[in-house]
Amino acid sequence: MGRYATPAGSPASIERGPARLVLALVMALAATGPGALAAQAEAAGETPLKIGVINVDVVALQSPAGQAFQQELAAFQEEVLVELQARQETVLEIETRVAEADSLSVEERRVLEREYQDALTEFQRFQQDKQEEATVLQGEGQARIREEIGPVIAAIQSDLGYDLVLNSTSPIILFFSERIDITQLAIERLAAGGS
Repeated sequence: MGRYATPAGSPASIERGPARLVLALVMALAATGPGALAAQAEAAGETPLKIGVINVDVVALQSPAGQAFQQELAAFQEEVLVELQARQETVLEIETRVAEADSLSVEERRVLEREYQDALTEFQRFQQDKQEEATVLQGEGQARIREEIGPVIAAIQSDLGYDLVLNSTSPIILFFSERIDITQLAIERLAAGGS
């Protein structure tokens, strides 16, 4: 029985505390060489450990959900860019009118400056709102991609009997089997006084 290193359905980052230790231990296992691991497994009467590596980024981009998300994101960005340009032109037009407002009365100039400030504030607010929308859109897209590729990776792991599946582009453990989990062994040795 294996365990996924994916709390709440997302890959676990190895950039924090105990997770970094797991990666260090996995690297130590890998450093002993496949021959040594295979010999240890044979001596224990088990099949050799199998480690799989996957480039999750490439799989995600080429998945149907990933391609749909890229199109959705491109359409969103294009729509936002068009609107930003229109709003920027409005701000620049008012700014030009303010610069050329020498002949206006003090009250007319004040009204024009207020109009400029309002347009500038609206432009900045629109930018911020769209950035927040993009963040939500990205989160939803990534969730759809995870939902699509997660079961595929799990099926490959199960079908091919991998004990450990790593992301090749970042220090993320996607799956690990009980065979490589040395937690209990470490606890027992500590209780027995070390080594």
